[in-house]
Amino acid sequence: MEHTKTFGPIHIVLACLIGVVLLFNAYQIAGIGSASEPKLPKIEVTLITADCTDCFDMQSVYAELLKGTTYKVENSQELAITDAHAQRLATENNITRLPAIVIEGDTSALALEGTRKSGSVLLIDSPAPYYDVQSSTVKGKVAITYVLADAGTCTDCGNITVLGAQLESAGVFVASETKYTASSEDGKRMIAAYSLTKLPAVVLSPDAAEYELITQTWEQAGDIAPDGLFVLRTIAPPYYDLATKMVRGHVNLINLVDATCTTCYDVSMHKQILLGFGIKPYTEKTLDVSSAEAKELIATNKIEMIPTIVMTGDPQLYPSLQQVWSQVGTAENNIYVFRHTELLPGTTAKNLTNGQLVTQPTQ
Repeated sequence: MEHTKTFGPIHIVLACLIGVVLLFNAYQIAGIGSASEPKLPKIEVTLITADCTDCFDMQSVYAELLKGTTYKVENSQELAITDAHAQRLATENNITRLPAIVIEGDTSALALEGTRKSGSVLLIDSPAPYYDVQSSTVKGKVAITYVLADAGTCTDCGNITVLGAQLESAGVFVASETKYTASSEDGKRMIAAYSLTKLPAVVLSPDAAEYELITQTWEQAGDIAPDGLFVLRTIAPPYYDLATKMVRGHVNLINLVDATCTTCYDVSMHKQILLGFGIKPYTEKTLDVSSAEAKELIATNKIEMIPTIVMTGDPQLYPSLQQVWSQVGTAENNIYVFRHTELLPGTTAKNLTNGQLVTQPTQ
């Protein structure tokens, strides 16, 4: 009987202790679970719009913003700039471009790409084209004017009118494209007003200033006229020279080969390399070293290694070629001769001085 009296209370105490421990562990586990759940910042999102059908589509940005998972959107609204609350937000946060997105609330710990801070508020400004609040006009709608050589005067000139499509693919809003020929009244006016010397020419409206991809590189491409128009000055050859009334940029290619050298490298590889520099030969011919014309070229230009190429015409008008030509050949009296066959790994050339074949090691 005494044994039963002693055992009973101990059993009860142990059971209670185990219950307390289990309860405590459960509480701790629940606490850990709740502590690990991040507290999402609470924000309010407002899209301010303007009456502008051509403006950047901020609606899609707004829709994606509402889907965010690193914050909780407690309230969202779309307001026209004519709304009093929208006007207050625009004034307080110095919003000059519309549409715009205003993010209020717990923004201090919020990291959103493409936003700028205005006090405790985050803003997403519209890229071009946008509605300018101060002038009440739409900016960033670029008009392109092409001035082209008259038909038949420059059949080899590049098709510069593809520029519009290229700009559009890069995010520039092209509002219009206009083409004038050199002899037209509008063409003459453009040539005189902007001192154009080469055709085809391109002039962009002042709205081009709204695009960094244009402004950051325009100094190398052209200049900005006093009226704000962007005038392209760097025209890739061939082009029509208005002063001489001639096409400049034609390159004549002469391939010099030796038919008796069956292991010599294929001279046509030079043409493929030239195409990479933007040079499409205007004329091309291949001369064997045994011909009188080839012998004269070899003697006049002191050519020692065959195969090679000789270029005449306007190769000097190609800047990228100019940057490297001194490393591979010579240019005297505007005659360009490729000389350093040792720069062609794994190829064989013939030394005309001693008749020996020289094979370069592969790299």
